[in-house]
Parts: sequence; structure tokens; C-alpha cells
Amino acid sequence: MKFPNETVNPNPMVCQTSCGYFDDIRKINGFVDLRPFEDDKTVLKNPHKGWYWHFIDNGYRHGAYRDRVKKGEYMEEFPGMNHLYLRFDWSDAEVAEDVYDFRFLDDIMDEWSQHGYKFALNVCCYECALDMQFATPKYLFEKGMRCYTIPDRSIQPDYSDPYFLERLEKFLSKVGEKYNNDDRIEYVIVGTYGTWGEGHTVEGDGTIYPLETVLKHISLNLKYFPDKYVMINDDHVVSRIEKGDCQAVLDYAYERGLGVQDDSICCDYYSVVNGYDTMRADWAFKKLYKNAPTSIEFAHYSYIHPTYDHFYRNGLTIVECLKNSHATFAGFHGYPELFLQSDKYLAEYCANRLGYWYFVPSAVVPELTASAHNIVSVTFENRGWAKAYHPHRLKFRISGEGFEKIIDTDKYIDHIDSNEIENISVNLDLRDVPAGEYDISLAVFCDDTPVKLALKEDIKRGDFYTISKRTVKAI
Repeated sequence: MKFPNETVNPNPMVCQTSCGYFDDIRKINGFVDLRPFEDDKTVLKNPHKGWYWHFIDNGYRHGAYRDRVKKGEYMEEFPGMNHLYLRFDWSDAEVAEDVYDFRFLDDIMDEWSQHGYKFALNVCCYECALDMQFATPKYLFEKGMRCYTIPDRSIQPDYSDPYFLERLEKFLSKVGEKYNNDDRIEYVIVGTYGTWGEGHTVEGDGTIYPLETVLKHISLNLKYFPDKYVMINDDHVVSRIEKGDCQAVLDYAYERGLGVQDDSICCDYYSVVNGYDTMRADWAFKKLYKNAPTSIEFAHYSYIHPTYDHFYRNGLTIVECLKNSHATFAGFHGYPELFLQSDKYLAEYCANRLGYWYFVPSAVVPELTASAHNIVSVTFENRGWAKAYHPHRLKFRISGEGFEKIIDTDKYIDHIDSNEIENISVNLDLRDVPAGEYDISLAVFCDDTPVKLALKEDIKRGDFYTISKRTVKAI
């Protein structure tokens, strides 16, 4: 021994640095379990997502599917109905050369927007019907535009014709001038190329037009609707397999932020040759939904149900398709009241899952002080089929007897993708809050519109959900 009190260490050498997880959120001071307040049954009508139905279908001159709507009835009982799809013909609005009349659109929008509806626009140039020969205005044909007579069908413009494209651009400039800045427009579909505006030439001239022609039609819609989401049809891509330039269209769309729509779900042919969900191009949806909303439209409801029930499968085909396509919107050709009579629960099930659907399983609200530094965290879970495409901003409310403070944070949750969970931490500045007991509440807003969360109404006060009761201490 070298020192009077030195002894041999009685403890064996052991490792004290083994790895572990010590930051268990459930054990943190102030943890709040919000799972008992989860509500996955109530249908939430939220902005920029949900169902739509064809209000103008196959041109304005055809009444379906708006001809059964009685004055004063607005289908408000349809769960999650978001917008009316207005697929009108070029000639519906350009009634003579350089004479434009949009009153039929304005009348619809003015009336239905008062009942919470948004609208989607699709300008169509060929309807494939003898009674709709001039979806493209007649004067273009008379002035020598290249065109093709389709036996027993109609007369189709040549989508590459320079005069056609010149006049189309002028028309789209007028539509864009009128509606690009209209907040009631949810999105625009590129419908100027193809039969029924669907991006293919089936039941038309059957020509697969040059890539440059397709990109020209897409670019014109982008040019005159720079502030709207613009969607191509999946046929703009898949109909080009023979030409070998599908990838070029897909890349063009992806690089410019376009979304995509499919009009062929549950059709008999595609139900035979494609998979369970009847989709041809789920790969296009999986790429483009990162950019913009996706939309699924299934065939005429009276046609697939009950005629093709073995393809419709009581709506299971639809569910599988909407999930796989990360759909934000879903629509149908048909009458909403008939749909609800036979498929009410399908409508409800899809209404919440289309687009985003936010759950709040937990939060951490520690002891608070009247200081500039109070860290509160909230866990958000998106069980919808897609993310949100508009800013969703988180706000808090501190409320007690005789005092209320709204804190507009710089935190957003719209980036949370389908089936993702994220913990959001916020620093609350409470320096102006008097000492006392307060309800701590949160809300999510899309601009000035509150976003409904999958939480029980029991804890909702106005636009905010109360997640905790805490004492704010003076310092």
C-alpha cells in the first residue's frame, strides 16, 4: 500500500455505457394520452379533399347529371362532397368567333358556392357524339381547320393543326383571365386533347399525335392557370406506350408540378386486363401525387352498378384504387341520391380517407411559466390516402377565466404524408399570460378555414380542441 487509506477495489469492472432508449415520450413529465378522444367514425368535411360529381357532363347542352336536381336541393347530405366537376365544351363559352359567354358557369358557381362547393374545370374539344358535332366552335371548321369525320360519331379537329392551336390559346387565355384567380376553382384538367377530354383518341381518329402536340396542350393549360393545380389524364401518358415516350410525358408533368386523374376505374375492359384496382398506371400516380392532388373518376354509375357488379365488387375495387393512387378526390358520373341509396357506407368510408385525415394520439404539455420558453409537443398522424396540398398551420389557444391568448405558430403539418406520424414541437411565448390555471388547446387552419381533426367533439371549443389543463406559474 502506498497511502494510509488505500484499499483494493471490491467491485468488478463492468460496462456502464450500454445503449438504451431513455426518452420515452410516455414517461415524460406532462405527457397527455389523447387516444381515448380519438374519433374515426364521424365524417369530417374538410377543405380541398373529398368527393365530386359531374354537374356538366358531355357538354353543357346535355342535362345529365344535373337534370334531376330540384331547386333548393344541394346534396348537402352527401358525406364529404367537395366540388362540382364542370366539363364544358369550348363552343359552350365561345358562342361565335371572339364572342365569349361564361354566364352558364358563373350562374352555377354563384349558386352552389353559397352551399360550400368548389369547382373543377375541364375544357373539352371533342365529344364523340352526333348531337355534339361542334364541341370545337363551328367557325374553325368553316375557316379550314384540319378535321376528320368519324363514321357514326362526329367530326374531330386535328389537335396539331396550327389554326386550331392558335384559336385554342386565345380561348384558354380568356378562361384563365376569368378563373385563374377565382378561389372557388379547386383545379383544372387538361381536357383540350382527346376524346371526351381524356387524353386519348379512341372513338376519334385513332391517331397517336406527336409528343410535341400533347406537351403543347399541357403547356397551354399551365400557362393560363399558373395559380391553380393542373392535372393531366393518365391517358396522356399510357396511350403513348406504342410511341415509346410515356416517360417523357411523365417527366414533363413531374417537373412542372402537375397532378393526374384516371377516368377509367371499374370499366369492363380495364377490369379484365388490369389488376384488382383496375388501374393502368398506378406508377404515374405514385410519382405525381408528391406534386399535386390526384383524382379518380369511375365509369358511369348506372353502367358499372349493377351491370358490372363483379368488377365493382360492392365498392371494394374503388377503395383499393383510391388507396393505391393516393387519391385526394374521387368522383362519378351519376346521381348522388342514387349513389347514397346503395353505397352510403362506401361514401362515408372514403370521405375521410380521401386526401389527408389527421389524428392526434398524444401531446406533451409540461409545467408552464410566464416566460418566453415553454416547449410543447404534439404528435400528428395522417391516416388519409394522401398528404395535404395547401398550407396547414398549427395554432394554440391559452384560455382561462377572463383571459385568452391565441398563438399562431410557424409550424405546418401539411407535409405529413399518408400513414406517417410526426412529432411537432412548439415554443410558446407566455410572458403576457397572468399566473393561473388554463385550458391548453390546439387547432389547425388552412388559411382562415379550420381543419377538423379526428378528435371527439367533447373536447372541442369553437375551432380548438382542448388537450390539457395546466397552471402557468409566475417567474
